[in-house]
Amino acid sequence: MKASRAPYLFPSLLNSLLHSLRARLLFFLLASILVATLVQGVVAYRSTLHQTDQIFDAQLVSTATSLTAGDGLLSATPMPAINTAPADDLIIQIWTASGARLFKSRTGKLLPDPVVLGFSDVRVDTSTYRVYAVASPFQVTQVAQDMKVRKDTARALALRTVGPIAAAAPLLMLVVWFVVGASLRPLRRTRAELAARQPEALDPVDEGGLPDEILPLVRELNLLLDRTRHAFALQKRFVGDAAHELRSPLAALRLQLQALQRPIDAQAHQVALGRLASGIERASRLIEQLLSMARHDAATDTLPAQRVDLAEVARQAIADVLAEANAHDMDIGMDGAPHAWVHGNSDALALLLRNLLDNAIKYTPRGGRIDIILENTATGARLLVDDSGPGVPEQERERVFDRFYRLANHDEVGSGLGLSIVRAIAERHGASVRLDAAPALGGLRVRVDFPPA
Repeated sequence: MKASRAPYLFPSLLNSLLHSLRARLLFFLLASILVATLVQGVVAYRSTLHQTDQIFDAQLVSTATSLTAGDGLLSATPMPAINTAPADDLIIQIWTASGARLFKSRTGKLLPDPVVLGFSDVRVDTSTYRVYAVASPFQVTQVAQDMKVRKDTARALALRTVGPIAAAAPLLMLVVWFVVGASLRPLRRTRAELAARQPEALDPVDEGGLPDEILPLVRELNLLLDRTRHAFALQKRFVGDAAHELRSPLAALRLQLQALQRPIDAQAHQVALGRLASGIERASRLIEQLLSMARHDAATDTLPAQRVDLAEVARQAIADVLAEANAHDMDIGMDGAPHAWVHGNSDALALLLRNLLDNAIKYTPRGGRIDIILENTATGARLLVDDSGPGVPEQERERVFDRFYRLANHDEVGSGLGLSIVRAIAERHGASVRLDAAPALGGLRVRVDFPPA
C-alpha cells in the first residue's frame, strides 16, 4: 500500500513560497483576488439587504397609509371592495377602534392583534414578520411581510451584483498568472544562459529585456565577469611568461650539472661549481620575485589602512640588503626627513623598497653609492632612491616597468620583475612611480610620490 503524499505536500509548498519569487507573487496576488471577491460579495449582500429593508419598509408605510381611512370613509361594516392585498407577499389586517376585525388579506397567516404602533418584528411559528401598524380615529391598519421574502430578494440582487465579479475573478487570476510568468521570463532566460555556460566562458550576460529591479544585479555580475576575465588573462600571460623565463635558468643549471659529471681537472671543477651556484642563486631570485608578483596580483585592491613610517620601512629594507651591498663594496646612505608617514601595508612597502635597492645594487658598479631620501611635500610623502650606476635611457624609462623586460647591453642578468613589482605595490597605495636621472650621483633616480596620510 502506497503511503499518502499529503504530509509532504504542505512542506513543499511552504518551501516554494519561502524561496521562489514566482510562487510568492502568485500566491499573494491570487489570494488577494480571492479575498477581495469574497469581501465584496459580503459587503454587497449586506448593503443590498439594508437597501431592500428600507425599500420594503417604505412599501409597508405606503400601503398602510393608503388603507387608513382617516376621514371616516370606512365604517364598522365590512369592506368588500378591499378583498386582496396590493402585493402577494403582504399580509394586511384592519381593525376598528373598538378591536373588531374589518379585513384580512387572503394570503399569509393570522397575525396577533396590534400592540405596537409603527414598526415591529413579530414571530409566528417558525417565521418572522416585519409589521407596520398605523392608527386613525376610526380604524387600525396593520401591514406585515415575511422576512424570508426580504432575504431572498436581497440574496438575488446581491448575486446579480457579485455574479459578474465572481465570474471575472478566474479570468483575472489567469491574467495575473500570465503577467507574472511573462515578467519573470527574462530571469529564467538569464538563469538558463548561465547554467549552459562552460567554466571558462566569461562573456557578459545579455541585459536586454531585464526589469529595472534585476538590471543592476546583472550589471554588477557583468562587471565581476569582466574583472575575472581580466584577472584570468593576466594570470595566463603571467604563467606563460614565467614558464618562458624559467626555461633558460633551468637549462643553464642542467648544462652546469652535466659539466660537473664529466671528468675534468680541479680548476675546471671549481669554475663549474661557481657557475652552478650562481645559476642556482639567479633561479632562486627569479622564483622569489615570481612568487612576490603572484602574491600581489592575488591581493585585494584595498590594503589595511594603517599609518606607516617610511623611515622605519627604509631602515628595515637597508638591513635586509646590507650583506649584499657589503659584498659589492657599496655605500648605502639615508637622508632627508626623519619621518614620512603614509597609509598602507608595512610589509608591502618594505618589499617595494627592497626591490628598488636590489636593482640599484645589481646595476651599480662595484664600490658605488646608493642614497635613500625622504621628503614631506604639500601633496604627501616622497621616497627617492638614487644610485651611481649607468642609469636608464629616457626612451626606456617606461618600458622597464613591463614584466620580464630587461635592458640591453647590461652585464647583470635579471628577471625583469623588480620594477614591475614596485609599480604594482605603489598603485595599490595610491602612489605614483617615476624614473629620472640622479642629479648628484649621476645614475638612476626612482621617485615614489605617496598621497597624504
